[in-house]
Amino acid sequence: MPADPNALRHAFGRFMTGVAVVTTRTDEGNLVGFTANSFTSVSLNPPLLLVCPGNHLSSFAAFSDARRFGVSILSEGQEDISNTFASGKADRFGLCDWEAPAQGIPLITGRAAGFVCERFQVIPAGDHLVLIGRVIYFDSSDHAGLGYGPDGYFTLENERKAEALPVPHTRASVLLEDGDHLYLTEDADLFTICVPTDESPLQALTNGLKAAGIAAELSVVYAAYDEGANGRRIVFRGHSRNGHPALHATPIDGIAQATIPDQALKSLLRRFENEHRRQSFGFYIGNEHSGDVFPVTER
Repeated sequence: MPADPNALRHAFGRFMTGVAVVTTRTDEGNLVGFTANSFTSVSLNPPLLLVCPGNHLSSFAAFSDARRFGVSILSEGQEDISNTFASGKADRFGLCDWEAPAQGIPLITGRAAGFVCERFQVIPAGDHLVLIGRVIYFDSSDHAGLGYGPDGYFTLENERKAEALPVPHTRASVLLEDGDHLYLTEDADLFTICVPTDESPLQALTNGLKAAGIAAELSVVYAAYDEGANGRRIVFRGHSRNGHPALHATPIDGIAQATIPDQALKSLLRRFENEHRRQSFGFYIGNEHSGDVFPVTER
């Protein structure tokens, strides 16, 4: 069965690549170029690389006949140059800075790496040419290369920034109740501790309750939600027979009328009151404003 071209192009596009601009100078002295992600190193001895111009290019004939060509591996921040050489704009070289370090072949300024090649072999391959060049000049820089994948351009710089972001801290809390009362802190909050990076929320909460002298049996997770800049909060259900002097016993029936400054917690406690009345509990996941509640079957 013949492949659907659009589906096949989409499948090929799942492969993440770098981005290069391939250039040459015609015998008449005209500069031409196109954006490619079909760049491959072929051999070190002799030094060979290949690119694959397609017959849809306005410059296809020029590259078919080219005795020399250049490849500029684009660097982070050169998305505009990539778009320019992927477009049908006439004066592409007038829209960017370039230089000709060898044999008059243009290379893009600010590139991550550049190569000037002599034609080594040309292999017709369907609607493309496999253009293999012998490297006669190359350079490289400390610039990180520009990448392209299914979702568009990506850069290592963005990845590094993401890695440098602080990991949102996690708070572990407990809905501590004795069947009739819910035990809240003096400021109308749940007993809560910050989770160290080397502990799980359950382990940290267990240790925190023990350190505070609060006897409690923890059970299932009741909610997990993001608190914006404050990180995330994991809320467990727990049972205590005697509570604790530092905690205030608040009747579960009527908890909705209690003054709770934290609006996200207030919404959570209202749900808990309703579910406690029905003895049918759910698990909430989302953020402090919206999310989903999933039914939970306790064994």
